Amino acid sequence: MSKKSPRVVFTIKRIAEGDWQIEAHAPDAEVRYIKGLKDKAEVDAWINGTKRIDWLRSQGYAK
Repeated sequence: MSKKSPRVVFTIKRIAEGDWQIEAHAPDAEVRYIKGLKDKAEVDAWINGTKRIDWLRSQGYAK
Protein backbone atom coordinates (compact mmCIF):
# COMPACT_ATOMS: atom_id res chain seq x y z
CA MET A 1 0.00 0.00 0.00
CA SER A 2 1.32 3.42 -0.87
CA LYS A 3 1.33 6.33 1.51
CA LYS A 4 -1.16 8.97 0.42
CA SER A 5 0.02 12.60 0.40
CA PRO A 6 -2.02 15.10 2.40
CA ARG A 7 -4.50 17.11 0.36
CA VAL A 8 -3.62 20.78 -0.02
CA VAL A 9 -6.53 23.20 -0.43
CA PHE A 10 -5.84 26.51 -2.16
CA THR A 11 -7.83 29.63 -1.25
CA ILE A 12 -7.66 32.80 -3.34
CA LYS A 13 -7.56 36.18 -1.58
CA ARG A 14 -7.69 39.67 -3.04
CA ILE A 15 -5.72 41.89 -0.67
CA ALA A 16 -6.00 45.17 -2.61
CA GLU A 17 -6.19 46.42 -6.17
CA GLY A 18 -3.36 44.66 -8.01
CA ASP A 19 -2.40 42.52 -4.99
CA TRP A 20 -3.63 38.92 -4.81
CA GLN A 21 -2.38 35.91 -2.90
CA ILE A 22 -3.08 32.22 -2.61
CA GLU A 23 -3.31 30.49 0.76
CA ALA A 24 -2.27 26.84 0.83
CA HIS A 25 -3.98 24.85 3.60
CA ALA A 26 -2.61 21.39 4.37
CA PRO A 27 -3.60 19.14 7.28
CA ASP A 28 -1.35 19.52 10.34
CA ALA A 29 0.69 22.32 8.72
CA GLU A 30 0.87 26.10 8.87
CA VAL A 31 -0.97 28.03 6.19
CA ARG A 32 1.50 28.94 3.47
CA TYR A 33 1.11 32.02 1.30
CA ILE A 34 1.92 32.46 -2.37
CA LYS A 35 2.22 36.22 -2.82
CA GLY A 36 3.03 38.69 -5.55
CA LEU A 37 0.16 37.93 -7.91
CA LYS A 38 -1.25 40.95 -9.73
CA ASP A 39 -4.76 39.92 -10.83
CA LYS A 40 -7.34 37.13 -10.93
CA ALA A 41 -6.08 35.95 -14.33
CA GLU A 42 -2.58 35.47 -12.91
CA VAL A 43 -4.01 33.58 -9.91
CA ASP A 44 -6.04 31.34 -12.23
CA ALA A 45 -2.96 30.69 -14.37
CA TRP A 46 -0.97 29.72 -11.24
CA ILE A 47 -3.69 27.41 -9.90
CA ASN A 48 -4.41 25.72 -13.25
CA GLY A 49 -0.87 25.63 -14.61
CA THR A 50 2.45 24.01 -13.85
CA LYS A 51 3.40 26.47 -11.10
CA ARG A 52 0.96 24.77 -8.70
CA ILE A 53 2.52 21.36 -9.35
CA ASP A 54 6.03 22.82 -9.07
CA TRP A 55 5.09 24.39 -5.73
CA LEU A 56 3.54 21.16 -4.43
CA ARG A 57 6.74 19.28 -5.39
CA SER A 58 8.95 21.88 -3.72
CA GLN A 59 6.94 21.51 -0.51
CA GLY A 60 7.05 17.69 -0.60
CA TYR A 61 3.35 17.20 -1.38
CA ALA A 62 3.80 15.75 -4.88
CA LYS A 63 6.30 13.62 -6.76
